[in-house]
Amino acid sequence: MKIYLDYIFFENLIINIVIIYQTSIFTKSNIKLKYIILSSSVLSVYTTIVYILQNNIVENIIIKIIVIGFAIYLAFNPKSIKEYIKKQVYYYIISFTYVGIIISITLIFNISIKKTIVKILIYVLSAFISYLFNKYLWKMWKTNIKNSSLTYKLKIKGQEIVAFVDTGNNVYDYTNNLDVIFVDMKFFDNLKKLNVLKNRTNIIVRTIASEDYITGYIVEDVEVYQNSKKVCNLKKVVFCFSNQTINLNNKYNALIGYNLYLENLKGVTL
Repeated sequence: MKIYLDYIFFENLIINIVIIYQTSIFTKSNIKLKYIILSSSVLSVYTTIVYILQNNIVENIIIKIIVIGFAIYLAFNPKSIKEYIKKQVYYYIISFTYVGIIISITLIFNISIKKTIVKILIYVLSAFISYLFNKYLWKMWKTNIKNSSLTYKLKIKGQEIVAFVDTGNNVYDYTNNLDVIFVDMKFFDNLKKLNVLKNRTNIIVRTIASEDYITGYIVEDVEVYQNSKKVCNLKKVVFCFSNQTINLNNKYNALIGYNLYLENLKGVTL
């Protein structure tokens, strides 16, 4: 009996690890593997206890929600109620998707999952499919970007620069593996005086007709704000100063690349 219970535990552990790991990916959360395993173990222990006791009280939907909520808090340690609720919503969406795909594959193809190796293969295949499905769904949400969410303020040693996200800008410093921000030339002298433009780098800018090199400067510790709220701190980013004036609508003097917006500023989420 003990071996069978171990089997129930580890089967659910695999499923929960997949769900929590994918939740961390789509919420862009930096989460250590040990916390993924720990929170998944909590959920697996609960499932095993439910199987042993087969008690209506233990299986109560409210108890399930509480256990899941505790596991999510344990895994992500959210800093606010809004973030905590967001993580839970992601967890349920991914959970329903993943389990639904497992059931669909077994029913559509009439696959028996009595054998352990077959069951593991189904879990792995379903994890891959659910990841692709959620990623595609996530991409569709990019069309819902509002102008207000594309405006940020950069702060470097007291200097403030209002920036706008250029969704068509994919310039990247592949040599140093850093994102690139284009800044109006009028800030060059002041940033030079602040001694933040010490390290130069060459950036390749490719167009349909040509390939050019431009000079960039690796800037450290750039604080990024939106609506007076700090979004993140960029440890390193490349500033390129445009020969042409960047003055969009008399408001913005810098252009943030789309990749930086997606990956670091968490601009688009489900």
